[in-house]
Amino acid sequence: MTPDADRPAWREAVKTAAREATLAEARNRRGVEETCFNYRWEHVQAVVRLALRLAELTGADGEIVEAAAWLHDICKRGRDDDHGDEGAVAAREILHSTDFPAGKIDAVADAIAKHVGLWVDEPVEPLEAAVLWDADKLSKLGATAVLHLAGQKIENGEATTEYLLARLTDQPWQPEAVRSFHTGPAREAGEKRLEVYRTFWEQLARELQGSDLG
Repeated sequence: MTPDADRPAWREAVKTAAREATLAEARNRRGVEETCFNYRWEHVQAVVRLALRLAELTGADGEIVEAAAWLHDICKRGRDDDHGDEGAVAAREILHSTDFPAGKIDAVADAIAKHVGLWVDEPVEPLEAAVLWDADKLSKLGATAVLHLAGQKIENGEATTEYLLARLTDQPWQPEAVRSFHTGPAREAGEKRLEVYRTFWEQLARELQGSDLG
């Protein structure tokens, strides 16, 4: 029997912790236990998928990347909170209680602490931290962003088509995020997703105005 045999399996533990954190955020922000569209939960799951794929493409450590992706927003409560550093502390506590490789916990916490912000001027290192940073921002681009950002507005009660069009069409931080990407696959996908995002809202405007009619 290994020393960690009696500890909880880490993948299930981090997924459960992430899910519970999104419910806590819904309670704190909107006073509800559950919402029809839980933006934070959708976002976290998207980041996990992207991070794992980027790890495959770049050679990053998959366990570090996966754990960091599940837990990166574990302490997300609002726009101004220091959820990166707080999340790093929480991740250490969670992972130490599971069978996650102890020698990799510092790297997970480091990646979480460094993922905050929509763009950066300096490189994020090491590779696992860069992969999490890229996955987090890549999830906020393209068709995924259209769905998630619109869902978030609707979740907050801001639900007219005109309102969504006015608020979501212009996202000047998105090109900055793409320029900040650290991995080749993320940069390439980011450029494509920028175009998808812009094209969707332009087409929606044309349809609402009837200007797409001959």
